Amino acid sequence: MENKETQPQTNDSEPSTENLTATVDRLSAEMETVKANVAQRKSENTTLKILFYTALVVLLGGFLYSNSVLQRAHMRSLERNITSLEQRMILEMNGIKKEMTDDLQGLHDQVKAIYGADLLTTLNQMDEAISQMDSPDERETYRENIEQ
Repeated sequence: MENKETQPQTNDSEPSTENLTATVDRLSAEMETVKANVAQRKSENTTLKILFYTALVVLLGGFLYSNSVLQRAHMRSLERNITSLEQRMILEMNGIKKEMTDDLQGLHDQVKAIYGADLLTTLNQMDEAISQMDSPDERETYRENIEQ
């Protein structure tokens, strides 16, 4: 009887062994599939990192390039504005110079009409008149004060 009991257990253990072997084979196949998926995901992650860093470098390069282009454009604009302001200033200075020349010419003509001489001659005559009114000591003091 013991043999009979042993034999059925062997028959029962064979299907159990076959089940375990099948389960182990199935788990082994699943494990290989998981390993392949992990390797594939690892490769995809590496590719994504490369793409990300490449895009980051391209964006940084684009930013630096556009910044330099904008800076050059700004410098050109400033140069044009400075040139324009210089030209306006020169025109205004020439206008002021012309007005002053016209005013001086008008004064010169008025002085000539009134005194019969030009402005410098009139100023020299006034200086002589003043110097005749002062005493020699006062004139010397006046000259010293002017020189200081």
